[in-house]
Amino acid sequence: MLRTLGIALLCFAALAPTRVDADAPTVVVQPGDVLGTIAKREGVLVAQLKEWNGLRGDMIRIGQKLVVGPAQPEAAKKPAANKPMESASAEKRPALVDEEGIDWTPPFDYGAKAAAIEESHSAPIAARDPSAAVAVRATEKPVTKKKKGRVYRVQKGDTLIGIALRHDTTVDDLLKANPGLHPSRIYPGQTIDVGNPRPEVVFRLERGDTLVAAASRYGVSSRDIARWNSGLRTQHPRAGTPIHIYTRTAVSPSEAIGPTNRGRLESPVRLPSHRGYVIRTPARTYGTEETIRWIVDAFDAVDRKLNHTKVVRINDISDRKCGKLRDHKSHQNGRDADISYYQKQCGANGCRFAEFRSSDLDVARQWTLLEHWLRNDQVEMIFIDYRLQAKLYRYARRKGVSKARLDQWIQYPRGRYEPDGKIRHFPNHEDHLHVRFVCPYSDLKCRP
Repeated sequence: MLRTLGIALLCFAALAPTRVDADAPTVVVQPGDVLGTIAKREGVLVAQLKEWNGLRGDMIRIGQKLVVGPAQPEAAKKPAANKPMESASAEKRPALVDEEGIDWTPPFDYGAKAAAIEESHSAPIAARDPSAAVAVRATEKPVTKKKKGRVYRVQKGDTLIGIALRHDTTVDDLLKANPGLHPSRIYPGQTIDVGNPRPEVVFRLERGDTLVAAASRYGVSSRDIARWNSGLRTQHPRAGTPIHIYTRTAVSPSEAIGPTNRGRLESPVRLPSHRGYVIRTPARTYGTEETIRWIVDAFDAVDRKLNHTKVVRINDISDRKCGKLRDHKSHQNGRDADISYYQKQCGANGCRFAEFRSSDLDVARQWTLLEHWLRNDQVEMIFIDYRLQAKLYRYARRKGVSKARLDQWIQYPRGRYEPDGKIRHFPNHEDHLHVRFVCPYSDLKCRP
């Protein structure tokens, strides 16, 4: 009996998660989360997450609590003897509390991680998490109700792979729909149920994307992707390459529903850390997958062109629990974001939400951020104080942007009540800009 109990205890110990102290940092898995996104968000490796949590595979569940870092012993929390002088002095600085009563002294949420990234001079964060490749187009072929539309008669020279490709499906789907079917033993005249065609999803590879990650994102195999895209000459195609996939998986885990002031957000995605901004309240920075990706894209563009020697603050996008957000009439469906302006003089903890003179606007960085969204048709409107629009307009003209293009983009110089222009004046935006992104094409219930 004792021997049996001992063996059972040994087995339990082998399967138990790696022991981590009670003060180890943890997160709760949210809808749309995968190990890859959590690892990127927390600045750790997937292998580390598996080790700390005793995971053998990649399967996680919503609501599961995951350890995302080891507990630091007391000795590790004290300044090291060889710590750089500027870091040691930063710890001795008094807390910086702004007019909103928020302590911006590092470490503060993502601010500490952004500072750490900047100190280490690591490469900018990828435009989007490689495990969440998002479609640029999705089409669904009409499904005929006739039986002959679902049954295929094998012809001479046919292979199961060829039949699957011809009917926008996979070999696995054909085997499931036809019990007893052998993949290498089909014959002319045999009938095969090919099922309804899968919707086609097309996305363009971006920096950081991989075919393996895309296959995982859409529930297909990388082998199927290679078959559907016979023109690919390499396993690592360059950024911008269009990839065709046939899948029944939703093109985006999130969905904006209704208008921004009477809507909601399903399966929200949290804004990740970035060297270009600090986040005030992580629980209030959830948006659609597209909104989050477009924000990170734009700050990557600023970093590539001008570097992030200045950091802005991002206050609110939408609440993690969705619906109405305190202190706002909008911000309800994950498409709105409040961001401080780039200013010539910004503190170590980011440009503040405070009114300033128009001559203090860092026009070059501000226009680079805005132009990225405008050129890619990602914004519905941007609220910017009219006096600041003048600075942006003149800078854009000096940089060669045509007057016709600026007439479409910006309200100035036609007056603050002119209805045209994506950049427009709205009261109470002297200290921050408000950007409203377009409805994602796949969110059919979204309302402008």
